[in-house]
Amino acid sequence: MIVTMSLYSRSFNYPILNFCFQVLNNGFILQVMKAMIKFLPTLCSILLYNGFLAGQTYYLTGIVKDKFTNDPLDSAVVKIFIKNIPSKTDSIYTNGFGNWSYTLTNVGSESNLTPEDFSLSQNYPNPFNPSTKISFSLTSSDYVKFFVHDALGQEIESFEQFLSGGNYTIDWYGAGAAGIYFYSIEFRGNRLTKKMIQLDGSKRGGFGKPYLSGSQIPFSKSYGNSINLDLIFSSFGYDNDTLSISVSTNQNIITQLVSLHHRAFVIDLHNDVLEKVVYGYELGILNNNNHSDVPRFIKGGVDAQMFALWPSPSSYPTTAFQHTMAMIDSFQRQLNKYPSKLKQAKNSKEIDSLSGTDRVVGVIAVEGGHAIENSVDKLKEFYNRGVRYMTLTWNNSTSWATAAADGQALTKGLSDFGRQVIKSMDSLGIIIDISHVGKKTIEDVLEVTTNPIIASHSGVRALRNHYRNLYDEQIVAIANSGGVIGVVFYPSFLSTSSTVRIDTVIKHIDYIKNLVGIDHVALGSDFDGIEKVVVGLEDVSKFPDLTMALLKKGYSFEDVKKILGGNFLRVFKQVCK
Repeated sequence: MIVTMSLYSRSFNYPILNFCFQVLNNGFILQVMKAMIKFLPTLCSILLYNGFLAGQTYYLTGIVKDKFTNDPLDSAVVKIFIKNIPSKTDSIYTNGFGNWSYTLTNVGSESNLTPEDFSLSQNYPNPFNPSTKISFSLTSSDYVKFFVHDALGQEIESFEQFLSGGNYTIDWYGAGAAGIYFYSIEFRGNRLTKKMIQLDGSKRGGFGKPYLSGSQIPFSKSYGNSINLDLIFSSFGYDNDTLSISVSTNQNIITQLVSLHHRAFVIDLHNDVLEKVVYGYELGILNNNNHSDVPRFIKGGVDAQMFALWPSPSSYPTTAFQHTMAMIDSFQRQLNKYPSKLKQAKNSKEIDSLSGTDRVVGVIAVEGGHAIENSVDKLKEFYNRGVRYMTLTWNNSTSWATAAADGQALTKGLSDFGRQVIKSMDSLGIIIDISHVGKKTIEDVLEVTTNPIIASHSGVRALRNHYRNLYDEQIVAIANSGGVIGVVFYPSFLSTSSTVRIDTVIKHIDYIKNLVGIDHVALGSDFDGIEKVVVGLEDVSKFPDLTMALLKKGYSFEDVKKILGGNFLRVFKQVCK
C-alpha cells in the first residue's frame, strides 16, 4: 500500500477575515491592541472552531491494481469506516481505470457546505450488470425528479423526491432488455441527461433511494486536527487489503490486490512447447507467436508446467528415442540460458522448494510409449534425465499397448512386455498417463499398477463423443485409483461447435466433479500442441480468466485450488518421491 499526501485544503474562515478587516480599518495601533486583547478569547475559539476543524475539506484519491499484472481493477470496492463516527461507513467503486475518489469535510453546526453547481456524473460502472451508481450534486433544497428512458424514448421509470442541497448517489438496478438507456435528473427547471449501457436483460429493477455521498464529520475537539479512517479494498476474485490512516491533508493511495489465482499453486499437466524449443524457439523471452513462454507463464500465474516430449511417429519412425533426447537437451539449454526464470524439478521436494521463487518450474514428460523403442533401459534413461510421466501411447499403437484411435482399442490391451513397462514405471516413480490410450489397455494398466494414474489432457465422452475422450466408467476407474483427469482445452475435444468458450471447458470440469468429486479434476491445456484455441484461453497467460470463471460459477476458492494444481500435486507427491 502506497500513500502520498499534499498540503492543499479548503477552509471557510469568513468570521476571522471580517474581524481582522474591521480591526485594521480603525487605523490606530492602540485600538487594535485593545481590540485584540478584548476579543482574544473569541478569536481563539473561532480559530479552533473554524480554522482547524470546521470547514476543512480533504480529498482522498487512489487507484486499485492487480499486484502481479499491474492492471487496474474495474469495479473494485473501497469501503470506508470513519472511526470518528463509529456508525459511519461508505462504499465507493473504482472506474474502468481503477481510480476512485472520496471527499471528507470537517464541519461545525453553523457550517453550510453545499455544491456550487447542479451536476450529473457518468454512471459507474458503465457498461453495467446488474446495477450501477449515479452521482449528482444539488445547490440547494428542492424537489428533484429522476427519469430513465430506453433508446426509443420510452420511459422505463421515474419518481420525484424532495432533497436538501449536497452531493448524492443513487443506485439503478437494470430493468428491461440489454441495450442503451438514458438517465436524467430535473432540478429547478434544469434537466441533465447521460447515456448508460446495460449488458444483460433484467425483468426486475429500478431506482434505489438517493443517499449523501462523501462525508461531513461533525465538529468535536476530541477528534484533533484529523479524521481517522479504516479502508478495506476488495474485488471479486481477490484477497482484501486493509489500511488505517489519519487524514489531515489530501491523500493519494495506491493499492495492489493479490488475486486468488496468484495465491493458488498452478500446474498445467500438458504443454507441447518443447517441440518448438528443439528448433530454436526461446522460452525465456516474450514472443508474439505460439502459446507459451516464461513471461506469459508468469502473467498467467503458472507455477509449474509439465512439458511433454512428443517425437512424431511419422517424422521419426526409427529415431523416436534420439529425438526425444534432443528435446531434453534443448530444454537443458534453456535452463542454462535463463537460470533466474526457469528451473527443472524432478520430485515433490524440489517443486516445494522452488514455489514462490518467481521462477517457472518445469517437469518433463514423454508423450508416446514408442519413444522408449521397446526398451526398459531407455525408459530408465528418460527417468534419469527427469521424465516424470509417460503417456503410454499417442494416436499410434505400439507392440505393447493399444491407442484409443486403433480399431482394436476395445479388445486389445497390454502385452507381457507392456506389463513389464508398467511395473518399471511404478518402481522408478514415473506417473502413468492414459490420455490417447485404448479402453482395454487402460483396464489392463489398472490391474497391474499400484499407483494412481492420470489422463493428462482429455475430455468427457458423454459431453463430446470423441475417441480421445473418456467414458464415465474410465473416469470412475481413474478416480478410484486416486488419480486425476486434466481437462483439455482443445476445442475439437470439447464440442462440435465451431466456436468454443471457457464455459464449455467448465462444463467438462462440472461433469467430472459431479461424477467422481472435486479431488479428481485438474487442467491439461495441450497448449502448443493444438492449432485452435478456446475463446478466452488463447495462451498460457489466460489461466486467471478460467479461475475467475470458476469462481463466478460458484466454485469455492478451496475447490479451485484443487483444480489448479492441488489435486495433481497429491498424485505427484505419491509417485515421484
